[in-house]
Amino acid sequence: MAQWKPHKTLVSGAEQAKLSSSLERITNSGRWTVVDAMAMDDYDDDMSSVGVTTARIENQHQQHHQGQHGHGHGYGQGQSQYSAGAVKVGGWRYEDASRYIGEWNQLGQKHGIGHLQFADGTRYDGQFQEGLSQGVGCLWFPDGAKYEGEFHQGWFHGNGIFWRADGMKYEGEFRGGKIWGLGLLTFQDFTHGFPRNEGFFQDCRFMRRRRCPEVVQRAQKCALLARSQCEHPY
Repeated sequence: MAQWKPHKTLVSGAEQAKLSSSLERITNSGRWTVVDAMAMDDYDDDMSSVGVTTARIENQHQQHHQGQHGHGHGYGQGQSQYSAGAVKVGGWRYEDASRYIGEWNQLGQKHGIGHLQFADGTRYDGQFQEGLSQGVGCLWFPDGAKYEGEFHQGWFHGNGIFWRADGMKYEGEFRGGKIWGLGLLTFQDFTHGFPRNEGFFQDCRFMRRRRCPEVVQRAQKCALLARSQCEHPY
């Protein structure tokens, strides 16, 4: 039966650098800003524009997109719906070949539910707030590793589940993009080791044993909620 030695790191330095790099890319991915927009002030019951909108949208590289959108159907690249506080855009591509589909706010920041994919296959589906992953979401890595759960200001933070590429799973608490707090390890053979690898982790290292079934259940619920966000129709 597999077991995990205390103080042995669950995620290697190289793996943590990869995870941090991916999280930073989500945070710093191309930002588009609505710098000029004119819209008819007719809205339907759900506050989606039913008029014709002309907008110029640019990012930090001073690239811009200008075009007309009407009745929820985009012409050219994507579609836009302007409301009192949000812009919903479908299909923007950036210089680094990343692509975002989802909801925006009036400042051009990713805000609401969205899908962000990078050229190397890294993918995030879930909630955004003012340009950062915030709330719950799912993050997939090219090597097969993945995370489902809570995010805060662009990082794993709160409760969730992380799978390593080799199938080992951690269910529990995270802090600042790292495994940190109470949780449970499950190995590739679906066992938890003997003695049971459940307890307190710090900076991706197993420190001491402690039963924490409530934390594990909370992590599972957050992961399930995150998966429901991934099914959102953009």
